[in-house]
Amino acid sequence: MRCLPALLLTLPLLAGADTTLRFCSAGSPKTFDPTATDSGIDHTAHLPIFGTLVELRRGTDEFIPGLAMSWSLSPDGLAYTFELRRGVSWHASADFKPTRPFNADDVLFTFGRLLNRDSAFAKALPGVSPYVVSFGWEKLIRRVEKLGEHQVRITLAERDASFLHALTQAFVLMQSAELGAQLLKAGTPQRIAQMPVGTGPFQFKSFRADSVIRYVKHPGWWRKDETPRVDQLVYAITPDATVRAQRLKRNECDIADPVGPAELADLAKDPAIKLATAPGMNVGILAYNTRRPALAKLEVRQALDMAIDKAALVRTIYGDAGTLATSPIPAANWAHDATLKPAPHDPAKARALLQKAGVLPLNLTLWAMPVVRNYNPNGQRMAQMIQADWAKVGVTARIVTYEWGEYLRRIDAGDHDAALSGWNGDPEPAGTAGQLACGAASGTFWCNPAYDKLLAEARQALDPAERKPLYAKAQRLAMEQLPWTPIAYGRIAVPMRATVKGFVLELDGSRYFDGALPR
Repeated sequence: MRCLPALLLTLPLLAGADTTLRFCSAGSPKTFDPTATDSGIDHTAHLPIFGTLVELRRGTDEFIPGLAMSWSLSPDGLAYTFELRRGVSWHASADFKPTRPFNADDVLFTFGRLLNRDSAFAKALPGVSPYVVSFGWEKLIRRVEKLGEHQVRITLAERDASFLHALTQAFVLMQSAELGAQLLKAGTPQRIAQMPVGTGPFQFKSFRADSVIRYVKHPGWWRKDETPRVDQLVYAITPDATVRAQRLKRNECDIADPVGPAELADLAKDPAIKLATAPGMNVGILAYNTRRPALAKLEVRQALDMAIDKAALVRTIYGDAGTLATSPIPAANWAHDATLKPAPHDPAKARALLQKAGVLPLNLTLWAMPVVRNYNPNGQRMAQMIQADWAKVGVTARIVTYEWGEYLRRIDAGDHDAALSGWNGDPEPAGTAGQLACGAASGTFWCNPAYDKLLAEARQALDPAERKPLYAKAQRLAMEQLPWTPIAYGRIAVPMRATVKGFVLELDGSRYFDGALPR
């Protein structure tokens, strides 16, 4: 695909020219298919293009209509009926010319892709959505039915308090059944990962890996009274956090992905820069691959956990932008169990446990994140500190890293021993807690039926007062078994030029740009 040089991002906007919003993003998306990724970089690239049935009012957890104008729930709490919005146009491109607006067929196509592991798309693009696993949708969703051209009913096997909230998330972005049929006819279902066609405020224009993504305003966006405030949206892919901060200061981008604490402190001193902040609904973790014989032993995971000086990690890596994690569910989440405490840092006990387990000397690969995240601002430095802590108890760790997309792919395949990662959550705890469910892409391959049972019971309880004790039990079990070492909860801070208007940071850190204006 033809792309204009990234240097054009540095040029000032000319009087009378189309308005452009420039976003310095942290990396290249590994796919433009929303159904099978849990990468925040991918989601940020998808959100301008697609839409969901149900949305959240910006900056809140209040449900509002999206591609569904309204919905109703049956008295038994099992069947949701959605009235779909009429006249919603799909994006058109040189490769795809839609012949009809969004309708019920598109909803069935999207859910079919999510739930059918035997479809041609699933075979062409192997893998199942990590969210489908963490929310238990393969067992939960009994059927998705077309009741009319603009009416759909989704019937659940049991009541689930998390279901409506899950529909607001990026993995359920609606896709075009007509495009799917075209690709199947051509025998190229895999192309859906490179041909993003949505109903959202911006239309995909072009992509150059590790360089730039370009979008243009979708003139037919159904929110007529909230049409995008800019004509073009450009993602300048800038993996290095220091370079992102420099580009922001030089006015080469209007908004940037998060940067490290040092860069953030420097930007905060610049009157031309402002910050959008939100509580840290996230958790930075170290995942243990329990497929490895040594790491399958609980006492080994306990030893590795207590060998790490997590308080020193938080002081050094996060500064004032992070707090010590005590549970897999973030402290800002209503379901967090504040009574939990991390195991104390105890190298002597850690070595004794490793000796008792008969695994010394122990050699491991320790994977370091290559990108800056609120939940981990410096994966390389954190890995070095953990490496030093483990060396004191007889564990030799070799630090490994890859480009972010490849890093995630290899973790999903189980190539690692221990890997730094994390999770950006939201007010609904089922997604975060579900990352440790059987079959979830948590990097652990841990499966505990008792844990899954607690999550299922928590989802079925519609009253938060009933759900919270169940999530507390699940958190205690996770901390006892330690498939993850939770490390920190990071404060979300998105830097931008002080002239930017209309940008609202979501509670989960998601970034939507249709309401933003650069100056």
